[in-house]
Amino acid sequence: MALDEALLSLASLAGQTVVVAAVTDAWGTTKRGFARVLGRGDPQRTELTAQRLEQARQQLTGAPTAELEQVQTQLEAVWRTRLLDLLEEHPGAAADLRALVEQIQAQLPTGAVSASSYGVAAGRDVSITGSGGGVAAGSIHGNVTAANPTDPGPASF
Repeated sequence: MALDEALLSLASLAGQTVVVAAVTDAWGTTKRGFARVLGRGDPQRTELTAQRLEQARQQLTGAPTAELEQVQTQLEAVWRTRLLDLLEEHPGAAADLRALVEQIQAQLPTGAVSASSYGVAAGRDVSITGSGGGVAAGSIHGNVTAANPTDPGPASF
């Protein structure tokens, strides 16, 4: 069964929320809430999910600064996949998951943002500028061709 774009987006946002919240004061709510939603009323599954969430938090808090972005990206993918599986098996869980994400995001510090896979995240405005005949864009889907490209001139060796 293929999931629609809204559910894919929800799983992605929820995965990012787990990672962002893991290092904030919202972690208790996040851990309990995601364990409950993913546990689906099964105490063993709920406890296993809580353990996995705590392991993810430990990976984030223990990651060297140079590796933090990679760890965040990997964990977002892990939780996105788990949440996609949940939504595929239990489509009715979408409302609970959406409400949980909204609840957690309301508790996150102002400016807590996350991006991965060549994304840009900002707590405020983003200004993107190109100069000298260059191309600058926030998102490019497809080919880009400069309207009047400048001649690079003779090669100098």
